Amino acid sequence: MPSPNLMGSILARQTKRVKIAVIGNALRLYNPVTRVAEEFAMIDVISGGRLIAGLVVGGGPEYYSFSMNPTNARAMFQEGMDLVLRAWTEPGPFEHYGEFWKLKYVNPWPRPIQKPHPTVWIPGAGSVETWRWAAEMDYVFCYLSYYGYKMARNVMKGFWEEMARLGKDRNPYRAGFAQVVGVAESRQQALDLYTEPAEY
Repeated sequence: MPSPNLMGSILARQTKRVKIAVIGNALRLYNPVTRVAEEFAMIDVISGGRLIAGLVVGGGPEYYSFSMNPTNARAMFQEGMDLVLRAWTEPGPFEHYGEFWKLKYVNPWPRPIQKPHPTVWIPGAGSVETWRWAAEMDYVFCYLSYYGYKMARNVMKGFWEEMARLGKDRNPYRAGFAQVVGVAESRQQALDLYTEPAEY
């Protein structure tokens, strides 16, 4: 969708107890990236501290559609993450002069309710680099499963093997999982209703 934060703000207002997981914002698409920090903070405030902040490296569709260089995707994402976390936790105003964003006066408002900041999930399709970085930062890796349970099972098996190799425990809060599910009165009706949209 064009702006998951719009949906998150609606859910924050219309619900009272459930967590609001916005999975996620591709930081490279925002200039300046502090807009993500402020919008997520606003959702956290509206919801009373129920936001789960999904922040994504992005992939081929974004790189192609917006003429972005994929070779600096991770470096740009990591600088964006650093700036978002700083905006959530460091009183402004402050300066930020990085490789990709140069901001003379950063004074974010509002600040999130959750301290030190909202829970961070890193959505992805299963790259080892993303797993390692999420583990190093102690963020939740959220696998976005679009291709069925067999591939998802293999990806998550690889994830847990990498966590073991890194010496991380099998804490279930290390990983999230998003799976498209079609519900209908019968299997055939579900296939009739959802095959075309799922393949799209």
